Amino acid sequence: MNTSYRPELVATARDLKEVKVLAEAGADAILVGHQKYGLRVTGDFGLEDIEQAVLFLHGLNKKIYVVTNAIFHNQDLIDLPHYFERLVELKVDGIVCGDPSVFPILDEMGKFIPVFWNPETLSTNFETLKFWQKQGIQRAILSNELALDAIFEIKQELELPIEIQIHGMTCIFQSKRKLVSNYYHHIEDVNNQEKYDRDKKLHLKEPKKEDTNYPVFEDFNGTHIMSNEDLCMIEHLEPLIDKRIDSLRINGILQSRSYNEAIVKLYREAIDLCMSDLYQYKSFQFLNRVRESLGAIKSEERKLGTGFYFKEQIY
Repeated sequence: MNTSYRPELVATARDLKEVKVLAEAGADAILVGHQKYGLRVTGDFGLEDIEQAVLFLHGLNKKIYVVTNAIFHNQDLIDLPHYFERLVELKVDGIVCGDPSVFPILDEMGKFIPVFWNPETLSTNFETLKFWQKQGIQRAILSNELALDAIFEIKQELELPIEIQIHGMTCIFQSKRKLVSNYYHHIEDVNNQEKYDRDKKLHLKEPKKEDTNYPVFEDFNGTHIMSNEDLCMIEHLEPLIDKRIDSLRINGILQSRSYNEAIVKLYREAIDLCMSDLYQYKSFQFLNRVRESLGAIKSEERKLGTGFYFKEQIY
């Protein structure tokens, strides 16, 4: 077991209170953003909120990253230079991007800010990521659709930190259109002004499959449909640590603050134990306690799984 490094534990936060809660629960870095600039943010952070979060987290020697990976159209690029300028001034530790337009904007600014590359489903091979490394990215965030074998191969070939998701919902569909609003407008033939945002807690079910539960919500970036089950890799940290995966992310979108706090605490304990005492981490006593803890805090409607990490990829 490699113990010469310590993987970073990243967690998403919806507001300043959750930033503090998750940092104190054991997260090494907090991921924040605003839906105008980032996809599927857990909550909306204005620049003043980000400033306060930076001061708090840097005071604890922890990091803050800002999501700026929205699908940008021409008119959306107007505000980006000012936004990036402010993020540089606030000394955030990195921005998560997925649109090449950020590179000429940052070049014209003449200032440096670490760019973490996350084009969602497109980070699937090391040659593509080597190309983006030449453009200046500081981290590659890999696609959730990859198997672990592919992730480990990328890690071996890439001289660049990589990040993967280890817990929470994943996005399976996005449209820039407001599909839920359009649907209700169609069936009711009225101009429905109701918001179908994150707080609405809507979900889709497959016909004849009552156990399906696909959360769906709308925001500034359109409509998002999330996975039927939550990713959960807490029992499979050994190979991730053995292969020295740099950053492990918990996505807390659509979950309660208490749930996210409990999950971060569980993963903090599991990661530290896996690093210090692998035998104890793999013991029945510890894993059984983890399973009981997960069962006590998770929604009955949400199943846990390992996503694509252990699945044979068929194309």
